[in-house]
Amino acid sequence: MVQLSRLPHVVDGSMFNGWGNFFTITGAAGATLVGLLFVVVSLGTGLSSSRKLDIAHASLTPVLDSFASVLFQSMVVLVPWKSDWPSGVIFVVMGIGGLIYRIHTVRVRRTLHLRAIQSTLDKIIHNLIPIVASVILTYGGAKLIAGEAVAPFAIAGSTTLFLVSAIFRTWGQTLALIELSE
Repeated sequence: MVQLSRLPHVVDGSMFNGWGNFFTITGAAGATLVGLLFVVVSLGTGLSSSRKLDIAHASLTPVLDSFASVLFQSMVVLVPWKSDWPSGVIFVVMGIGGLIYRIHTVRVRRTLHLRAIQSTLDKIIHNLIPIVASVILTYGGAKLIAGEAVAPFAIAGSTTLFLVSAIFRTWGQTLALIELSE
């Protein structure tokens, strides 16, 4: 088994120096949890096609996007860039694109009236946290371009918010699919 302390760290002089283990762990978690979505989808195989597609587009696809964001953020951090500027630009683009996508998914979910997203806590975790994580990612990317020390903390915070909210959302959607298949 490879020890995390022996994994390559980001390039010396990068703002992410010392963050290698964090992003290695979160990236691995994001990639592993993508597999969990296949289990969730298999639970819903007895549902009607139109209802399955509605749930997948409104809830499971955004979860996949969050897990993929975690994985991609980690990959960008672990690339041995010559400077922080390229990764900063990538994070700004990811953040803005993610924000647009997540606002769209909130609007789509409102039209479906999914019972799994009715409580205030569910609305915060399904809707608000991914939007906030996208804003923080954009902010972190901009601060990375500007060379400000807060950048790695903002990007790590965004990664953490995406991961935690996606885990919660996957659990909620699993329960919703089980309920619909009964």
